[in-house]
Amino acid sequence: MFKPMASIFTNHQIAGHYRAIDRARKCIVPFHFEIQGQEYPKPKPERNWFRRLSGTSSQKYAMVELTPFKVILWSPERRNLGEMAIDDVQKIQIGAIRWHAGDGLDPGRAFRATIFVLTAKGNYYFANSDMEVLPAIVKFAHEHDVPVEDPLHLIPLLKAGWKAAAKTLRDTYSQISAHTGYPDSKV
Repeated sequence: MFKPMASIFTNHQIAGHYRAIDRARKCIVPFHFEIQGQEYPKPKPERNWFRRLSGTSSQKYAMVELTPFKVILWSPERRNLGEMAIDDVQKIQIGAIRWHAGDGLDPGRAFRATIFVLTAKGNYYFANSDMEVLPAIVKFAHEHDVPVEDPLHLIPLLKAGWKAAAKTLRDTYSQISAHTGYPDSKV
């Protein structure tokens, strides 16, 4: 794990927004991701007919948006929490952690993708429930010349699809994470 440092995000002094960014610097925080228009995890269809007609959604969540020029954090209310230039990102580390899930559940639900964004002024820790975000982040990073670390070697596993990768990851996670600093226990 990396030591949090000072924030690089701008616009975070607005009331309450600093806490969200500060928390992402200290611990792994669940965020949805939007990478060039694609959301991870995919939004669930709205069940309320009035909201469907009006185009609004009852589900609200914080989001990290990756664009060709910057990284933007959005609050659940879609307020800009802060942004940084993509050039400020020194490295991205991808990984997986065991989540609060029982052993009898689907192995695909037992893990969360982790995305650590490393900058000169701070490191930010994000989690996402959709492991398909990892190949999308790797592709995005390569397109924008951002180095990517994959200490758990997840990308080769994910080429077979998340269902097969989840079973392999469940069976071998202790060995894979042994010397990486990732916790073997559930978070």
